[in-house]
Amino acid sequence: MMHGFPELVIGGVLIAPFVLYAGAAFAIFAVLRSLLHLVAFDRAFSHPPVAELSLYVLVLALLITLF
Repeated sequence: MMHGFPELVIGGVLIAPFVLYAGAAFAIFAVLRSLLHLVAFDRAFSHPPVAELSLYVLVLALLITLF
């Protein structure tokens, strides 16, 4: 049996669940980024933007996997 993913309907337009996950991941990442800035997360990497992108993808993947 397949699990159906509920779509969000805004004004008659169906929004894919991935858009909801991406938005939730962005909100979580924004909070997480400010916390990591306090512990000097960016100094641990030679390319901090790549590390932050990887962290965002990790949060997004966790949300997709859990829900």
